[in-house]
Amino acid sequence: AVVEVQDEKNYIYFGEDICSYNSQMFLEHGFGPYNVGDIVSEYTRRSVGRVSPSIIRLFVENSGEMMDNLVALTPDTSNAFDFDDDQCIIQVAYGDPSDDAYPMELSGYKTWPATFQTQGTVANTQLIEGREEMSRITELETYCMREAQRLGAVWYWQHSAVALQLDGDAVLGAYAKGPDGKYLKLNAKKAVLLSSGDFSSNADMVYNLLDDVAEWSTRAGADRSALTGMGRDGAGHKLGCWAGGAIEPHPRPTMNMSSGVPGPWGTSAFLTLNAKGKRFMNEAMAQLSGAAALRQPLGVIACVTDANYMKTVQGAGLDHGAPNWGFPSGIERMQNEMAALTPGPEGGQVSGVGIAGVNEINTHNPNAEPYGSETDGMPSQVFMANTLEELLGYLGYEGEALQTALDEIARYNELCHAGRDADFGKEAALMIPVEEAPFYGAVQQNDGSTSTGLVTLAGLVTDENLNVMKLDRSEPIKGLYAAGNTVGQRYGMAYATPSAGNSMGMAMTHGYMAGKIMAAL
Repeated sequence: AVVEVQDEKNYIYFGEDICSYNSQMFLEHGFGPYNVGDIVSEYTRRSVGRVSPSIIRLFVENSGEMMDNLVALTPDTSNAFDFDDDQCIIQVAYGDPSDDAYPMELSGYKTWPATFQTQGTVANTQLIEGREEMSRITELETYCMREAQRLGAVWYWQHSAVALQLDGDAVLGAYAKGPDGKYLKLNAKKAVLLSSGDFSSNADMVYNLLDDVAEWSTRAGADRSALTGMGRDGAGHKLGCWAGGAIEPHPRPTMNMSSGVPGPWGTSAFLTLNAKGKRFMNEAMAQLSGAAALRQPLGVIACVTDANYMKTVQGAGLDHGAPNWGFPSGIERMQNEMAALTPGPEGGQVSGVGIAGVNEINTHNPNAEPYGSETDGMPSQVFMANTLEELLGYLGYEGEALQTALDEIARYNELCHAGRDADFGKEAALMIPVEEAPFYGAVQQNDGSTSTGLVTLAGLVTDENLNVMKLDRSEPIKGLYAAGNTVGQRYGMAYATPSAGNSMGMAMTHGYMAGKIMAAL
């Protein structure tokens, strides 16, 4: 039985990209097989050891099977997996469409091509009467749902789980409230799975559980009611705690992926300056850029490049938000829009190439579909000038900050020609001087606050089988499991992953495996 708060006619599933390793689909495209232990180690290292490697391994080792199952459940009438007709792609890095180059490594971080992307395409078949369009993820999940229903599963639409049935420490089932206000008692034959998403739309949970978000943002003057994200209300987290479990301790991760590298070029390692005109980090450490930028003086964060900007774009890795060379039309569009820019303080809009499954989801509209953002390109304002001084003026620098920025660029160019970044340690191959006109730049504002971003990632503490643990971690709670963003110990302090689409892929794989584990009880 599935307790689902959404309406049967208008239900949606969030996201576009799905991460999986060693699936048959990826093997047929020449990617893999990859060593499971190496990937698990990379996740663990990126989290500074603040994950459960066993939970990560459960994902990595079984994600290929999850994807194969998804493909098998998709009927021939769907074109969801039509690569030849540009309905989907695999994210790859520049010049490396084959398996030989992977894992890629930049600044010590390894990445693998493991992301299936739908590029904002929509279902080509009408699955629900009266509903003309449906996002790919909603389409694929519908096939899973219908197969589950064929096997005997029952969906209780517009119902909310409000409590668990308890017998001492054991969970025997759940209570759900329906649209008519009446309560439903569900007796579990074997176990209950909490898979109700995150808590980013619950302002009180965000404020009290995400200490860094609360502190940074309220110190910057934000109201606690404004700290919410695009996800769910934390119902599963509360049910797990009320049953005797606990949420993983602080620091708790969230998907606030604000990048310290502004502009449309994804996680490209462009020279980046703070509001005082100072360079402040190794720009190739892309997934740390947001945290580093937050710790800079308030004001602009700017990236600066020149006529050879494509050399830097081509040198990017394959992290979340990287320039996606599996989407060549997007790269071409960005280049054409760059070529159309003219010098001046107005700048121009340039479509983004950092395709990472970021969707504009209106969670307050039950009919909203989270598709289209990837093909829309997420544009950024880019400025162009014939001299560095003019460009920096367009970016907002003046007086002492302007002179500091000019000096920093001169210093950076010296390091580039020396072939060694003595200041922050960026790879020599990415030390590309900024000295050939025309010059380009983009800015974003650092106001000292942060947010939950798309969704929160902190969840309940479980064992390696996704069985929710008791508060003292002495043993698991009999009959209670978790998956998706309701389960914790997956991301450590932040969403720093070696492949994009990871939140989706992990949620789908852990849900798939939780079903197997519970069925075997």
